[in-house]
Amino acid sequence: MRPSKPEDIIRELAEQFRPIMEQSPDGVYLWLDETHKVCNEQLAKLFGFTVEEWSATQPFLDNFVAEEDRRMFSWNYHNRVAALVFPVTFRFRGMRKDGSTFAAETDMIPISYRGEAVAYHFVRQVGRMT
Repeated sequence: MRPSKPEDIIRELAEQFRPIMEQSPDGVYLWLDETHKVCNEQLAKLFGFTVEEWSATQPFLDNFVAEEDRRMFSWNYHNRVAALVFPVTFRFRGMRKDGSTFAAETDMIPISYRGEAVAYHFVRQVGRMT
């Protein structure tokens, strides 16, 4: 079997998860790597982007997570998702395209697809950070 290309993986996953991406009241995204990610309309709007802009914006942490929460966000990704350990829910300060921040909560769910660790996230705006 030929190794899967990252663009094939993210396209296939986007199609498989399309019903959830279209119907979820939360922002939803699938993240394979900086270049290969896809989101729903709700997530793009939450961050002040179009779906196409969001998918093309790099690097992820510098553009979507407030500086004071980047280390925690990265730690959760590397120690929960990339390691395929278990889902985690936590709050962070999201950062919009215009630089403003908002209190957010994410469900970060690790999935494995074609031998690759993929981050499957639900994101919602919440009340104030405590």
